[in-house]
Amino acid sequence: MVFSKRKASLFLLAAVICVLASFFIPLRAEAARVLSSEVIKFGPEETVADDLYLFGNTVTVSGTVLGDTIIFAREAIIDGKIKGSLLVFAEMVRVTGEVEGTARGASNSFFFQGSTARDLLVAANTISVTGSIGWDFFGAASNLTVTGPVGRDMKVATKRLVVDGPVGGSIETTTDELIIGPGAKIGGRITYTSEKEATVDQNAVIGGVVKRLEPVAEPAVTPPGRRAWRFARPIFSLLLVALLMALFFPVLTAGAAQTIRGRAALSTGYGALVVFAAPIASLILLFTVIGLPVALLTMLLYTVLLYLSRIFAGYFLAQLALDYFNKKLHPVWTALFGVLVLALLTRIPFIGWLIHLAAVLIASGAFIAYLASNKEQRTNCA
Repeated sequence: MVFSKRKASLFLLAAVICVLASFFIPLRAEAARVLSSEVIKFGPEETVADDLYLFGNTVTVSGTVLGDTIIFAREAIIDGKIKGSLLVFAEMVRVTGEVEGTARGASNSFFFQGSTARDLLVAANTISVTGSIGWDFFGAASNLTVTGPVGRDMKVATKRLVVDGPVGGSIETTTDELIIGPGAKIGGRITYTSEKEATVDQNAVIGGVVKRLEPVAEPAVTPPGRRAWRFARPIFSLLLVALLMALFFPVLTAGAAQTIRGRAALSTGYGALVVFAAPIASLILLFTVIGLPVALLTMLLYTVLLYLSRIFAGYFLAQLALDYFNKKLHPVWTALFGVLVLALLTRIPFIGWLIHLAAVLIASGAFIAYLASNKEQRTNCA
C-alpha cells in the first residue's frame, strides 16, 4: 500500500525532527577529537577521554568514548561503550554496543542491537530494534521491527510496524500495517492511525485499550478559491513587506537596487558567498556551545536577508523598466510594481526557480556591497 500524502508528511516530519533535534546534543568545544579518513577503527583496548567526531567511509568504534560521539560515514559500526550521546549519519548503521546517553541517527538501514540508557531517535528506510531502550523510542521508517525492550513510550511513523517485545508505556503510530506479535507486552494503550485493523496475536499482553483512528480523508480536488489563495498569499505578504521597506527605509531599498546596476559582478560574488557559505558556517557553529547563539543569530539574519533580497531585486527591475520607457514613479509604487512582476516571474514553470535564485544571489550581494560602500564612505569622511 502506498503512503498517503498525510502519512508521507508525517514520515518526513518525524525524520526532520529527528535530524534537527540531533544538533542540540550538548557538546564541549574545548575538548574534542576529530578524525577524517577512508577507514577508521577504534579497537576494544582504546579509550577516548574527549568527545569524538569521525568522518569516513567505514567507521568502527569498539573502544570506550567518555564524551559524545558523532559519526558521518557510509557504514558505521558501534560495538563499544559510549558514555555520552551518539549521533550517526550513515548508509548502514549497526549498534551492538552500549550508549549511556541518547542515541540518534539517520540512515538507509539502522540495526539497533545494543542498548541506550535514554532515548532512541531514528529516521531510516529500515529499522530493526532488538536491543534495549531505557526511555522512549521515536522512529520514522518504511519498515520497522521492534523486538527489544522499550522502557517507556513508542511514537513512530511507518508503512509497516511489527512489535514483538515489551514496551513499558504506550504506542502511538501512523502506519499502513500494524502487527502485534506473541512476545509483545504493552504496558499502556495502543493508538494507531490506519486504514485497516491491526493484527494482534492472542498471546500478546496489552495493558490499555487498542484504538484505531481513521486517516483524515484528503479532498480529491483542491477548490479553485483555495488554489488561488495559495498562489496569492505569498505575493501579498511580499508586497506588504515591500511597502514597509519603501515607506520606512527608502534610501536603503533604492541604494541596494542601484548597487545591482553599478556593481553587478561584485554583487553576484558577494551573494554567492553569503547564500552558500552562511549555512555551512552556521552548521559548524551549531556543534559548539559557544557558537550556538551565534549560529542561531546568523541563520535568523540569513533568512531575513534572503527575503528582503527579492524586494531589492524587484525594485531594480522596476527601475530598469521605468528608465526604458522614460517614466518616473514614487518609490513606493516602484517597489510594489517591481516586486509584483518579480513574484510572477518566479512562478513560471521550469525556469521560475532559476529567476528566483538569480534574484536572491545578485540582490543579497548588492545589499552587502551597499552597506560596505557606505561604511567606507563614512570612514573616509571621518
